[in-house]
Amino acid sequence: MKTKLLLLICLSVAMGACTTEEETLSPLWGIEYSDENSTGFASGSVSQFIDQFKSTYIAKTGAMREVNTGVFMLSFTFESGETMDIKVIKRTIDQNFYYPGNDGGNQVLSAIFQGEILSLDTNTKLTIMPRTEENKLATLAKIYTVDKGLFDGAIGRVPLLK
Repeated sequence: MKTKLLLLICLSVAMGACTTEEETLSPLWGIEYSDENSTGFASGSVSQFIDQFKSTYIAKTGAMREVNTGVFMLSFTFESGETMDIKVIKRTIDQNFYYPGNDGGNQVLSAIFQGEILSLDTNTKLTIMPRTEENKLATLAKIYTVDKGLFDGAIGRVPLLK
C-alpha cells in the first residue's frame, strides 16, 4: 500500500512538472517566455535612410508580446529616446513576415515610429528568428515607407514576454 501511494505521489509530481514546463514554452516560437526585466538586454540598431541622409538608432530595450491570438507587438526603445512598434500576425512556421502579405501567411500589420503610423510600402519584410540557445528572438527588418524612407537593421536578444 505504501509503495502504491509513493508511486502515485511521484507520478503526480512528475506530471505537474511537465505541465509547468509546457506553459512557459511558446508553441509558436519554440522559446520560453522571459521575465520583464530582460527587455534591457536587446542589442543592435536600425538605420533610417531618407534620400542621402542616414540616422542610426541604437537599441536600448526590446520585447515582443502577444496582444491577441497570433498577433504580436514587437517594441523597441532606442538610446536616443525614439520608439518603434511593429505589429505582426503569425500564421505559419515561416520566420518571414511581409506587408501586406496574404491572408494565409505571416504578415506585418503596421509599424509606428515615434507615435506616428508609418505608410508601409509593399517591399516591407521582417524576419523574426527564435534563438533557442539564448532563449531570445533575433529580428531583421527592411521597413519601406511611402514618405519616411527605409528603416533597415537587426536587433537581437529580444525577449518574448507574456
